[in-house]
Amino acid sequence: MAMAESGLPPDARTRALGASMTSAQAQLVDEMQDLTVQDDFDPFDSYCELPDDTIDAHLAVPAQNEWYHGELDRHSAEMRLLNSGTPGSYLVRESESKPGSYVLSYMGIKGINHFRITAVCGDYYVGGRQFQSLQELIGYYTHVSNILKNERLQYPVAPPEPVDDKKRVIANLPYTKVPDTDELSFVAGEVFIVHNELGGGWLWVTSQKTGESGIIVEDLVRHVDERTDIHDGKSWYHGNISKDDAAELLCKEGDVGSFLIRNSDKNPGDYSLSFRGPNKIQRFRVQRFQRQYMMGGRYYNSLDDIIEHYRKEEIIDGHYLVVPIEPLKYRKPQLTQIDSSPVIYEEIKRRRSSGFGLHLMSGTSDSVVKQGNLSKRSQKHKKWRDYFFILNSTKQHLYYFDNEKRTKPRGVIDLGYASVYTVHESLFNQPNCFQIVVKVTNDMEVYYLNAETQQLSEEWIEALRSCCSRAVWPTITQRTQKKRGVKQLKSLKLHILEAHKIPPKVLSHPYCVVSLNEIKVARTPVQQPPDPVWDEEFMFDDFPDDIDSFTLDIYNGAKRAKSVPIFRATVLLHRLPNGQFLDEWYPLLNVSTTLRGDTGSIRARAQYLQETLMPLKEYEPLKDLILNDPDYQTIFALEEACAKDRSHLASILLDIFRHEQKELSLLENLNRREIQREVSHFTEERSTLFRSNTLATTMMDKYMKTTANAFVQHAIKKVVLKIMDAKYSCELNPLKLDKGADATDNLEHLIGFLTEIIESIFNSANKCPEPLRYLCFCLQRDVRTKWPEDNISPARAVGGFIFLRLICPAILNPRLFNIVSETPSPMAARTLMMVVKAIQNLANHVEFVANYKEPFMEAINPFIVINKGRMTHFFLQLASVENMPPPEMPPSIDLSRQLAALHQMCVSHIKELQQLSTVQPSLKRLLAVTEMLSQSKNQYIGEVEASRDSMGF
Repeated sequence: MAMAESGLPPDARTRALGASMTSAQAQLVDEMQDLTVQDDFDPFDSYCELPDDTIDAHLAVPAQNEWYHGELDRHSAEMRLLNSGTPGSYLVRESESKPGSYVLSYMGIKGINHFRITAVCGDYYVGGRQFQSLQELIGYYTHVSNILKNERLQYPVAPPEPVDDKKRVIANLPYTKVPDTDELSFVAGEVFIVHNELGGGWLWVTSQKTGESGIIVEDLVRHVDERTDIHDGKSWYHGNISKDDAAELLCKEGDVGSFLIRNSDKNPGDYSLSFRGPNKIQRFRVQRFQRQYMMGGRYYNSLDDIIEHYRKEEIIDGHYLVVPIEPLKYRKPQLTQIDSSPVIYEEIKRRRSSGFGLHLMSGTSDSVVKQGNLSKRSQKHKKWRDYFFILNSTKQHLYYFDNEKRTKPRGVIDLGYASVYTVHESLFNQPNCFQIVVKVTNDMEVYYLNAETQQLSEEWIEALRSCCSRAVWPTITQRTQKKRGVKQLKSLKLHILEAHKIPPKVLSHPYCVVSLNEIKVARTPVQQPPDPVWDEEFMFDDFPDDIDSFTLDIYNGAKRAKSVPIFRATVLLHRLPNGQFLDEWYPLLNVSTTLRGDTGSIRARAQYLQETLMPLKEYEPLKDLILNDPDYQTIFALEEACAKDRSHLASILLDIFRHEQKELSLLENLNRREIQREVSHFTEERSTLFRSNTLATTMMDKYMKTTANAFVQHAIKKVVLKIMDAKYSCELNPLKLDKGADATDNLEHLIGFLTEIIESIFNSANKCPEPLRYLCFCLQRDVRTKWPEDNISPARAVGGFIFLRLICPAILNPRLFNIVSETPSPMAARTLMMVVKAIQNLANHVEFVANYKEPFMEAINPFIVINKGRMTHFFLQLASVENMPPPEMPPSIDLSRQLAALHQMCVSHIKELQQLSTVQPSLKRLLAVTEMLSQSKNQYIGEVEASRDSMGF
């Protein structure tokens, strides 16, 4: 999982500055907002290997009967390819082991390869790439993309005889679809091609008559006899009617350009196209050969191709095929059949209510391991879009749907070719993101997904990784490790410090993007050349085994600049000493062919760690030491010894205590300690309470962001969205007013927004989680005990967390809290900033003064004065939960992993802990436990290596 360490992600820095609102900090915030920066980084722009989807893949595609072999086993397919003897040869077959799915068998330069094609509701998928037909798929790998490196499909291998294995059904009864579903309406006699049997008696089909696709219930249809013509059901096919009947139909019901096709009277197996011209009915013979049709001396792959040709080309001088005459059976359904079969329709209604919708396609309940809503961003759609996802562990498929009523998925991701990576929130200025990378053939598909909360994101990542091929088919060594309860993980701690001699003419707004191999996972904020200082830390935890390098790409963040790398440095992980930090300057290579001269260098501090996680029982001594210390002295010592890793330490401890349902006691005691350590004697000096970054405040930040998302959404989302959509300014600064703008009108708009958002916040008190409200009560109680004569500080203590560290950051950066998916416009961002300044002062019970650096904000003071009492009442409401709530269901947390991380932190800071133990003898027990765990870990590592050697690895 990717986490920020002591450095702040791009908007987190703005968030921290903007929330505290000292004059110096507010000035920094304004300067950062005025910087011309490209906020919406598009990682797809720099994936140069992704082909252009807009290329027409249908160009010069061989007919399906030249490469489709129907159901065929792997060995027979390989023999047919070998008999062709030509690299670049290919065929498509239906899978023998998985009926309904297909395989593209290709003979490359180095041998034969088989690529799985997943067929779902009329669409075809290779990995995650979607095609509307097998012909489109063949065209894509013939003209658009390589099937293997520098290899494309070239030579189709034809079957011994043409294969038509399409299953067809004909409607016995009519049916009217339910609105807003994927059902089809049809009349009796209509013919359908069956693509998928979905289960529960439902079929995914395409109508021969209309070309529409959807679901029908099999109770209303019957299978078409094999002797039935394959064109039966087409809107222009009339079967065995005579030429005279055809002429009569065209004369009575048609117009010039009308046409139909029927079976030939004189030549069985051939067809006749009857066309109404301006003066008479004309007939054209269509001869059928083994794989093709001939009309007018020209060959076609199908009757549909003939019709399409003569819609565009003259069939006789000045005239084209226009409108087909529909067979009579489709216009005169036998409605009496409805009354004769009411039981069937009642059964369909019952079946629909019990098992209808997307679950038909995604599998049975025992194979669906996770489902729910996520947002997705792809190369084609740059904005985040909401879909409903279903994860099928048996098929290793992740389906996503427009909504829960749909049967046909919008897309399918084949996890058999996939890896799952976390995404740092800096990449999109949005938390809880992760990505699925699918590599199959020579293509790479990247899917960025976003969950509403961190816990949901972690649950999805764990579920997806368990379904990826790496997890399903482990190596012998991995199976041995699993049997012994051992896990091996890779992690990278990366501190991007600065760059030197970046040419300003090329990079006016440089920022750095971090990639693991070629997969982008994080980025820094924009800084100024030629020597930008980023000072950003990232933690990439538990990434796939195939990652062997990280890359630092320098981009230009100026407006209108493309998201493509200009300079690059790549570091191989095996060159980093395991577990040790390496601080290096890396030369930047020019990846733009138009640039010349010195490209500068970049400094990064990296720690690559390959670690072994022991069984949970091995960590019991460390767990007991941390959890059963009533005075929390061990935790206080860790805070002092691991000050540089405070954020990471806070995450580890919070997860451990949440797993054991003891987090409230921990947070209560840490906060009380902060209050007791406060030495100020006057109220105005106490305004800094909880303003500094300590273990207590850092852990409270993480706890609130994890548990209070629903409260924040309810409190501010509606008004924030209104501000985002507003077309008018709330600017009060005379130096920033637009020409002709009236500050009085702007003030009125601002007061309107402030009134709305405060009302919404005040009305959301009961939405705040009870555990957090209990902590607010503890804060007020402990502050009141410390300063009984002070009536302001108890309220400020609650405001310091609820507003300073939760509500205000969410207003200032709504993307970080999943309130919006897009970056606010400059005008909306400025309005949000002014709203934050006003309500933070209101929460502090402080008015704007004349000597404040922004005197124009004094106009807000009447609003603050009016609402001070209501704010105090709001704090009292929040702090009204006086008893600790009963423990909630603990989140899904890998306790052994967190304890292993805590052990590693103790190892990393062993010198500091040893030094502290000279004045705190109780720490000697922690040192002893740390040494014992290190010895056990070395023993496990030795056993794993011995197992690997014995297996020949």
